[in-house]
Amino acid sequence: MSDKTKDTGKSKLLKRRMRRRDFIKAGAAGTALLAGSGIFAPRIVRAATGSITIGSFQDNAMVPFHEYFCKQFTVETGIAVNYNETNYDTWYQNCKNDGLNKTGAYDIYVMDDNWVPEFAAGKIVQSLDQLGLKVNPDILPAGLEMGLWPPKSGARMKDFANATPELYSLVIIDDVEILYYNKDFFPTAPVTWDDIYNVAKATKAPDMYGWSPRGVKGNPIMMTYLPLLNSYGGNFVNPDWTPGFAGPEGVGALSRLFSFIPYMPDGVAEYDTDQEVQLMLEGKCTALTEYTGLAQRVDDPSSSKVVGKIYMAATPKQVKSGPAIGTFIASVASGAKNPQGAVQFLEWFTSSATQLDFARKYGGAAVTGSALNDPEAVQKHRWLPAIADAVNNSVEKPRTPDEPKMEDILGTALNEALVEAIAQKSNYDAIAQKHLSAAADQITAYLKQQGGYF
Repeated sequence: MSDKTKDTGKSKLLKRRMRRRDFIKAGAAGTALLAGSGIFAPRIVRAATGSITIGSFQDNAMVPFHEYFCKQFTVETGIAVNYNETNYDTWYQNCKNDGLNKTGAYDIYVMDDNWVPEFAAGKIVQSLDQLGLKVNPDILPAGLEMGLWPPKSGARMKDFANATPELYSLVIIDDVEILYYNKDFFPTAPVTWDDIYNVAKATKAPDMYGWSPRGVKGNPIMMTYLPLLNSYGGNFVNPDWTPGFAGPEGVGALSRLFSFIPYMPDGVAEYDTDQEVQLMLEGKCTALTEYTGLAQRVDDPSSSKVVGKIYMAATPKQVKSGPAIGTFIASVASGAKNPQGAVQFLEWFTSSATQLDFARKYGGAAVTGSALNDPEAVQKHRWLPAIADAVNNSVEKPRTPDEPKMEDILGTALNEALVEAIAQKSNYDAIAQKHLSAAADQITAYLKQQGGYF
């Protein structure tokens, strides 16, 4: 995401390659915390009218949102909804510029949850607590907490160490990694990585593979590794910002991934989502971990040869289950022309009634416990309880604008380690230790350079 603005004043803070903490610190200087405020702040009395404008990045998960629910909101409230979307990178830059300059082009930004630290600290979006948004207590806490800044728990940047968390973004889709498994090979849901491995050992490539991971460097292989790391009791970062993956837990998790090499496809180091998913849809893979979007495809006869055979559960455990969470999340723009209408929309969409509609009609990753466990919805969409279980056991990534760079460093090292392990077919612990230690050193050096962590 390049930034072509001139190097003057505020534009310097927009450059992602510069010290991101400068941008965060600038936001901290203007932060006015609402004394005693919390998630359940009293609702401000308002009568919203007119229209609201919602912007988003393109994603199939958003289709029910804009094709049905935006229209239904207008029917029920009389408030018109204008919806615009573009590709991920363009939308990130567009909404950031809109919020920084308070141009008012949008009332609601639909965001990736890893934008929250930057957008909240930089005042690109408004505190929903201070706007009086009333949170539905039925929303699963782990999803809700993704919208808090600073985070409720875990590592915090020094400038926000003592700040009271406020809700700046509200989860609208509880996307999370879950386990997909072929019931022909697992009569009951596998609980541990040993369960997956024991079945994998009986597979015969290329007719059937025991595991199909994403291996491409950066985010793809990170999403393969994180559920393993979390389940082995490791951390991406520790509460003091030191890397938590280069110890025995992280090495054990990566060695476990390597143990599947004999039962994985050739070329897996270059596999991304399309490749790993295709194997499962063709009936050539016993299990994999992936986000919830795949659930909508496994029973589609136009693309799946395993209709009715793929079931879902929370990602496997070693000492615990630790699915990676990556919610779709929505905020009110700093320059919103109709903030009251925006708040009303967010309250309406995350209400128990609307989320139940979302779950029953579309099998979507609803944000409320009642919707994900509703008997009628579950009868139609068997994956919903697995989503609830995964969200409840999920582990969030580090809450900092520097997380993407940290992810890139570790994800590159993981790919290099996988390539070496495939070539050697042995010495897995040593390979894992070498590459994880190097990544830990690089991340530590990067965070020290950025400042605000140690």
